[in-house]
Amino acid sequence: MAYYRKRGDTWEYRIKYVERQTGKQKEKTKGGFRTKKEAQHAAMEEASKINHFGFSENGSEKIDKFFEEWLETYKKPTVKPVTYSVQERNVRLNILPRWGKYRLKDITRNEYQKWINELKERYSEGTVRRIHSIFSSAMTDAVHEFNIIRENPVQKIKIPRDVETTEKVQYFTREQLDTFLDAVKEPVKHAKYQASIQYFALFTLLSRTGIRIGEALALTWDDINMDSSTITVNKTLVYPLNSAPYLSTPKSKMSNREIKLDEYTLKVLKRHKVNQKEVILQYVNYKPAKDNIVFHQHDGRWLRTNVVRDYFKAVCKRANLPVLSPHALRHSHAVHLLEAGANIKYVSERLGHASVKITADTYLHVTKKIEDDALALYEKYIQK
Repeated sequence: MAYYRKRGDTWEYRIKYVERQTGKQKEKTKGGFRTKKEAQHAAMEEASKINHFGFSENGSEKIDKFFEEWLETYKKPTVKPVTYSVQERNVRLNILPRWGKYRLKDITRNEYQKWINELKERYSEGTVRRIHSIFSSAMTDAVHEFNIIRENPVQKIKIPRDVETTEKVQYFTREQLDTFLDAVKEPVKHAKYQASIQYFALFTLLSRTGIRIGEALALTWDDINMDSSTITVNKTLVYPLNSAPYLSTPKSKMSNREIKLDEYTLKVLKRHKVNQKEVILQYVNYKPAKDNIVFHQHDGRWLRTNVVRDYFKAVCKRANLPVLSPHALRHSHAVHLLEAGANIKYVSERLGHASVKITADTYLHVTKKIEDDALALYEKYIQK
């Protein structure tokens, strides 16, 4: 409720309200208005903010309560579920244990910088940047949206850099990839569904198209055009820990793409489609795929990413290869394309990268070799 009174030549308002976070009675007063009407108008705006946000303007809100409201109001409705899950987890596991009992106005840049430096001793540069980005974004909203602090206290923070490494990506050489795929084809003793070639088809597809594991597991047979030898990538499978899987949009705008298949990969996929039906007939408890999906569990549901990862690592061990992850097949495809002389723009588009720069930076060791080879060709040409 708002109250008004004239003090000398100006008017002021006084608003009483119950703070949503604490249940305590609060009061907001502001004066200096030339007329009562101006004071009433300002009081209505302030009351609207208080009703919407539930915060007062003195920065006394506790960090834990503020982040709870911020995540629910500004993040959950506007970002992908998988993005929200990552942000909520970082807030719960990293931010709140250290800052939860602080008031917003108690955060100092110096103390925060020390915390960032401590985080870098436990996490990579990328992870620390992600945590800082969440914190800083929340503080910016506290300034401009919630209007409860005057400025963002964690601006211009320096993130310690990772030590440069010579090898940024893990991948198989051509010979290692052949060894890996040969090992996938070999029957595994006591395996439950030995007749299935599903994993061979999946790993062949990953290694010869560079698509992400989530993009591959989300594929349906409708996404594969056997006549034009192409696959359409327009979704990805998200399999959160201890939660139900769901389909989401691809990682970036450029990830929506059509990919050309080589003749061998197309042949493997055609064989896999027939093999799916053969396996269903051969094993009583092996069910048809739901929603026409290309890769599935024995009960017809999507393959679990952790199951694929475990299977992949088991093959690496059997083949006496470095134990990598399925993502190494994406890197392998990119490296092999670049080593074969493919245009980096083509590789970038095929991988669905947001920009060519990402491709160049990721595969720097390969692109440097390409530059050296190109310069050698130029020198040979110019000396003729």
